[in-house]
Amino acid sequence: MKTNISIFLIIVTFCVTIISCNKPKEHQLPDAISYNFTPKDTSWKSLSIREKIGQTMIVRAFHKTQVAKFGSIENMMEKYPIGGIFVPYWDFLYTPPREQVIPTIKNAIADYENASKYPMIVTEDFERGVGSIYNEFTNMPSEMALGAANQKDLAYKFGNAVAKESNSIGINWLLHPLVDLNMNPLQDLVIERAISDDATRAYPLLKSQIEGMSAQGVVATIKHFPGDGATIKNQHLITSANNLSIPEWNKTFGTMYQKMINNGTPCIMVGHIRFPAYQKETKNGVLLPASLSEELMVGLLKKKMKFNGVIMSDALNMGGAAGYYENEIETSLAAFKAGVDMVLWPTLKFMDSLEDLIKRGDIPMSRLDDAVERIWGVREQYGLLKKKKNIFYAISEDENKTIQKDAQDIANNAVTLLTDKSKIPLKVSENKRIAIVNISHENRSKDLQFTQKLLQNKGFEVDTILHNPSFLDWGEKLNFFDKYDKVLVAFENRYFNPLGASLLKDKEALGVWTMGMLPQDKIIAVSYSNPYYVSFYFENAYIGINAYSLDKFSQKAVVDALTGSIPFKGTTPVKLEHEVLK
Repeated sequence: MKTNISIFLIIVTFCVTIISCNKPKEHQLPDAISYNFTPKDTSWKSLSIREKIGQTMIVRAFHKTQVAKFGSIENMMEKYPIGGIFVPYWDFLYTPPREQVIPTIKNAIADYENASKYPMIVTEDFERGVGSIYNEFTNMPSEMALGAANQKDLAYKFGNAVAKESNSIGINWLLHPLVDLNMNPLQDLVIERAISDDATRAYPLLKSQIEGMSAQGVVATIKHFPGDGATIKNQHLITSANNLSIPEWNKTFGTMYQKMINNGTPCIMVGHIRFPAYQKETKNGVLLPASLSEELMVGLLKKKMKFNGVIMSDALNMGGAAGYYENEIETSLAAFKAGVDMVLWPTLKFMDSLEDLIKRGDIPMSRLDDAVERIWGVREQYGLLKKKKNIFYAISEDENKTIQKDAQDIANNAVTLLTDKSKIPLKVSENKRIAIVNISHENRSKDLQFTQKLLQNKGFEVDTILHNPSFLDWGEKLNFFDKYDKVLVAFENRYFNPLGASLLKDKEALGVWTMGMLPQDKIIAVSYSNPYYVSFYFENAYIGINAYSLDKFSQKAVVDALTGSIPFKGTTPVKLEHEVLK
């Protein structure tokens, strides 16, 4: 009997061992290796409490308004000694005369700099280059173009170019790149702002991009922790979520963030994004977004992942952070208390309120000291403790030519051929007459005149650019297109244009309907934004192309590849076949 029991136990143990060996191992984060940002310079300890609080604030530089209120920026800084500003393009760009916009911005930045005891931290968002906002500079291809090109040297050049042009107007701290993954094709906020939906593809390109930025002495801010792109929620409107399981998150977002922390990334922006698989603490029965969650910022980022740099909030006037506290100031204070080191876009009253809370003991002085020490450590490593003689970098003509060349190289290596039933290259002898139809929320016909000119220079006849032709108007006169050999259907809806769902509605949808009624052997479908548009709306088109952004470099790459001047080199950086798109 005992022998039978022993044999039985041996068999059970053997089976359990086999099952355990065959069970897939749960993916773990890489080992956390704390990068040391602890500053050698300890002068931060001698700052007054208001000066310390000022270091944690990135205030919108409404220069004219602030001068009008205080008499001068110097007067403002005496009362509110802030450490950083964000340059709101909307407060400068639309004030005539247009040629004075950049000089006005530089004068304003110099005003804050001169009024500050330490170098002013100057921030902005230039995800597609400074030229995406100010046309005096270079409008670079999108991040997803980098993903399609999939070359680390190009990613480095991208980061270096954006940082160099940023430096030229005094911007020393950039609020990018995105470490988001475009996992959900219906996510309208991430789309082509992300490099890929694949962490293994994205990480080396992001690492190289940040190295290019750092080489120019510009601080990079990776965002939006714990990672956007998994759901369809837009954190500008409502609190979003990263709905991955812990193993899935560890394998993707978690691994990227941990590697970047280990590499010494200086700043992480937390999003208004929940992480349900990790979080337990609630407020009024709901999980807090990362920007308000001590559990995620301190428990996960600072302790478990050993992040020793600066945690910055996303803008706290966004819908994703709203409704948890009484007003925006209370939200900012709660974010700081929970672990944010640098608050994005607080009002000046934040300083008064935080000072009161610290003096009353509602927020410990140690929380403020921790934040300032982290900021000081990044300042020290990036040369932002001592003022420079000139805060505006002068870009030489040769450097400018290199930036233009690098941008074109990125576009040439990014443009991606999805389908080809027409036997590219296009030949003037066979496809001389071409019409361009723009499907987009905003009319991009003026931008597409560049494509028109490029095609004309190659001998094609291109006399028509239409925007969202409606089936209701065109249904009975589609024979208008009979005279054309090809119709280039150009999609372009980018982040925030429009704000809302990523798939097409209203006039854009009618434009697709109308073009879908044409013989599909005529159609050249090109997306200059969302990578899913062509495969979703024009899967039967004879030629399908993804170009990822409507900058001139990408337009030129499309025309050159279509006509055989360059090969199609790009590879699709996202999975195009999703159940939700079938």
